[in-house]
Amino acid sequence: MKKRFLVFCDYYLPGYKSGGGMFTVANLIDRFVDRYEFFVVTRNHESKGNREPYTSVKTNAWNKVGNATVFYVSNETMNRTTFARLFAEVAPDAVYLNSAFSMPVITFLNARRKRLIRDVPVILAPCGELSVGALSTKPLKKKAFLKYSKFVDLYRDVTWKASFSAEEDEIRSLMGRDVEVMIAPDLAPRIILPDYSVDQKPAKVPGEGRFVFLSRLTRKKNIEYFLERLEYIKQGKVHFEIIGPIENETYWRQCDAIIKRLGPNVTVKAVGAMHRPEALARLVKSHFFVLPTLGENFGYAFIEALAAGSPLLISENTVWTDVEDRNVGWIRNLSDDEGWKNLIQKCVDMDQPEFDRLSLNARKYAVEWLAQPAHDAATANVLNRALDSADTAAM
Repeated sequence: MKKRFLVFCDYYLPGYKSGGGMFTVANLIDRFVDRYEFFVVTRNHESKGNREPYTSVKTNAWNKVGNATVFYVSNETMNRTTFARLFAEVAPDAVYLNSAFSMPVITFLNARRKRLIRDVPVILAPCGELSVGALSTKPLKKKAFLKYSKFVDLYRDVTWKASFSAEEDEIRSLMGRDVEVMIAPDLAPRIILPDYSVDQKPAKVPGEGRFVFLSRLTRKKNIEYFLERLEYIKQGKVHFEIIGPIENETYWRQCDAIIKRLGPNVTVKAVGAMHRPEALARLVKSHFFVLPTLGENFGYAFIEALAAGSPLLISENTVWTDVEDRNVGWIRNLSDDEGWKNLIQKCVDMDQPEFDRLSLNARKYAVEWLAQPAHDAATANVLNRALDSADTAAM
C-alpha cells in the first residue's frame, strides 16, 4: 500500500491564474504519483482576483483531479473542525504545506496546535514568502504574524523545504538557526514545449523588440518599474505584452497611468490571464522575457520563457544568478535605472544573428535544466525524510 501525503495549498487545478506555486504542487504530484498517494485540500476558487466557486468540481467534497484526490473548501467551512475531519478521513503518513502564510496552511497548523490533529511529520515549503522582497509587501501585517507564530510555536517541528540555498538562509534568519531545512528545487514538467522549434520565433529586426511579462500583476512582480524605464526609450519600436491576472486593482491603475504616458513608438498590450498552453505560445512569439521582481523564490515563468527561446531581463532578486554566465539573459539591479534603460535599448537594437545565439542558448539551458535527475532526487530526499520520521515515531 502506498504511503499517503496530505497537501494543503491556497489554489490548485483546474485553476491557472494563481501563479507558479500551484503548478509546482501539481508537478510534484505528477512526478511522484507512482510512489505515493496524494490528497489535496485547497480553496474552491481560482485566485485572489477570481473568487467565483469552480463549477467543474464539487465544493466541500472529494474530487478526483488528475493524479490527486482534491477537496475544495468553501470560505464558510475553512476551519479547524473541518480540517481535523479531513485529516482523519485521509489518515496521512505525512503532510505537505505549500506556503507559510496561506489560510489553508494556517488553519491546519492551528488545528494541530490545538491537538485536534495527531502529530505526523510536516514539510513546509514557504515558496519565497520569507525573502526580503516578499516581506516588503504588507510588511507590518507579516511582521505581526511572524511574531505571533513564534509566540504560539505555530511551526513546531516542521521540516522546511527551501528551493535554493539562498532561501535556506532566509528561513534560518527568521525561524532560527536550529530549524531543520532541506533544499530541493521546485519541480517543473520534465519538458516544456516538446514541439518547439527556433523557426517559431519572430524575426529579430534591428530597431524593434518584442517583450513579454507572464505573472500575476502585484507589487511584488514590480512591472511598474519596467514601464517607467520604457518612458526613456525613444529610438526604435517596442512591443510589450503583459500576461497575467490583475490581483491589485490600485497597483494596476498606477501601471496603466504610466502606459498612457509612453511614446508612440511603444505599444503595451495587457491580455489578462491565459491557460498555460496559450501563455506558452505567447512566450514563443516574443523575443525577450521581463520580470523586475522584488523577490522570487523559483520563478516558474523563468524556465518557461527559456524553454520558449526567450532570453531573460530580470532583477537581482532571483535565484537565477547564472543567466549572464550562460548567455541566456541579463541581471540588472533595481537601483541601476540607467542600466535597465541601456539594456532595453540594446535588446531593441539587436540583430538576428545575435538574437539567434541567445535564443538557442536559452532553449538549451531550459532543456538541460529540466532533465536533471538531481531535482527529483532532492525532492525524494525531503519526502523520504518525512516518511522515515513517521516510521520511527510509530515504532
